[in-house]
Amino acid sequence: MPPPFEEAVKGLRARYQTFRDGTNIFSPNGRQICGMHIERIERVVFWYGEDPKSATCIRVVDRPGTLSGDILRLLKPMPAVHGNFEVDGNTVYPIPYPPPLPESDEAADDLSSAMARLPLVSPDPDKHHIKRVKYASEISNYLKCQGGDCPGKPKSPNIVQLLGRCSDTDIVFKKYVPRQAIIYRVHSQATYKRWILQLIQGLACLHSLGIVHRDLRVENLLFTKDGNTIIICDLESHWGIRRAPEIDRGIHLDAGWTKKSDIYDLGSCIQALIYGNAPLLPTVEWPVPEPFATIVEACQNVRPWQRPNLTKLADMVKSI
Repeated sequence: MPPPFEEAVKGLRARYQTFRDGTNIFSPNGRQICGMHIERIERVVFWYGEDPKSATCIRVVDRPGTLSGDILRLLKPMPAVHGNFEVDGNTVYPIPYPPPLPESDEAADDLSSAMARLPLVSPDPDKHHIKRVKYASEISNYLKCQGGDCPGKPKSPNIVQLLGRCSDTDIVFKKYVPRQAIIYRVHSQATYKRWILQLIQGLACLHSLGIVHRDLRVENLLFTKDGNTIIICDLESHWGIRRAPEIDRGIHLDAGWTKKSDIYDLGSCIQALIYGNAPLLPTVEWPVPEPFATIVEACQNVRPWQRPNLTKLADMVKSI
């Protein structure tokens, strides 16, 4: 019989899958979604349709214990109402003037000087991953993490290494395994403990170099083929998922990120690793079993100054 912890993980995953299968917010049970925006006043706006310019807009206010709160927690379906509307509590209102799908104000940087610092390499599709780069900050962050050189010497085994460029817009990394191929197979407390300590180590390296990740989430994690080592990637330090409550959820860049915001996102990564998935919405309730529930709770304290630092977090995890 599997240990109680593994049974708890499997039960939580099955429970979440039931909610996922029952929601009509997203496909396959719902309409085609072309955009989503989470507003600071705890409203989630969805746009449905193939063309964003003519999309149907549905706005749902997060009021726990009501219809709208239950929709955002995947407990109840979106009402079968035509046209643009808002669900606020238990009431559905038409929206006569729906907001357009917002566009990011972040234009791509001039990369010429940043790319000139990188050696030209010939990528092997079996060994390398190629990424189109938009921001000079991403190149700068990778170089900081490898002693200022490329390929350089990595300061952490848990941060992906930049190997060079293969064009004026594409950069090259060593190829790792995507999280989908690894995390859903895992239920072991010991494995989660090892991964979390590695995440803390990688994040500590970034912070020691003055880098706030701003977008630490399970989609930005990679793994070695054996699944033993977790790798942090996507060091753009730009847009970000904006889960931490202190972060401005507008579309501008200066949103108020700090190292404490990364720690909040670390808690979300722990949840996603245990569920073996990425959350459809940040409002979805994702309880995790002890001993990790205490760690997630500490990371996600609504008061940033009360979140533990990385040294304290590492001590908490090591004590498991």
